[in-house]
Amino acid sequence: MDYYLSPDNCYQRLEDEFIKYGKLIIAVDFDDTIYDFHRLGRTYTNVINLLKRWDRYAQIIIFTGNGVDKLSEIKSYCNRYGIPYDGINCNSMVKVNGRKIYANAYLDDRGGLPMVYDHLNTLIEKIEKGVI
Repeated sequence: MDYYLSPDNCYQRLEDEFIKYGKLIIAVDFDDTIYDFHRLGRTYTNVINLLKRWDRYAQIIIFTGNGVDKLSEIKSYCNRYGIPYDGINCNSMVKVNGRKIYANAYLDDRGGLPMVYDHLNTLIEKIEKGVI
């Protein structure tokens, strides 16, 4: 099996990176990850609450397919719901030459959201309990 098809290996990498750097970089999709894009009455409180818990221990970048015309709407929404973020569609503190921003974890409804959510939740629980 490919190494990172194992959820345990994915989690361990995340934990090791937090231990090494004392902080993570979390890239978060906007539509249908923290915002009800289709206005179907869906809630995203679990992901939003997780981001609030990580605020002290992570650089949080909103990484969205929305254009600059939506930036004020995104900022307003995040401020209204207390969603912490350090930037929108910008590079993280680790610069790379490509278009994809560097992050330790990507929260995205189309990219393994349940597993990444679980891993970040497990890790923040260990951090808050002082285990790490």
